Amino acid sequence: MCARHTMVFALLAAIGCGLTDDRRAFSSADSWYSPPPFTADFAPLDTDRFAPVTEPFQPEAQAALASVPAKRLSADEAARLTGKQLSAGGEYVLLRAVVLHEGTGGFDIGINGRAVNVHHGCLGRRPVPMRRKALVAVLPAVPETVYVSCSMAE
Repeated sequence: MCARHTMVFALLAAIGCGLTDDRRAFSSADSWYSPPPFTADFAPLDTDRFAPVTEPFQPEAQAALASVPAKRLSADEAARLTGKQLSAGGEYVLLRAVVLHEGTGGFDIGINGRAVNVHHGCLGRRPVPMRRKALVAVLPAVPETVYVSCSMAE
């Protein structure tokens, strides 16, 4: 084999190793994790239209989402679970979410028709397991599709 071919094979091997390097932010994915397709375009939901369920009610809320990714709530249920009044004008919906480092990040929710993407972004330096969370959002309608995603930046 000539030097030129050896160099090409070495370059391809180096590129191949880079492609197989797993740089995910999580060490294990939760079954609630279901990222949206890359082509989806979501309009952001105003932050006064959603809130995480408070810690004392997380077990109850997560149990309600065991078999469905979204569940309609009354305004009173939403206020009880979040500890605050959310902006009126839509359906109160309990939604699935996942987090990595909750304290160094925040949630955002995007809407695309009857689909929503619940995303948590955070800061961190090494992969960690995902943890489930429940949120309440005021949406135009109960979504048909719920995407649940998370990310980490250094």
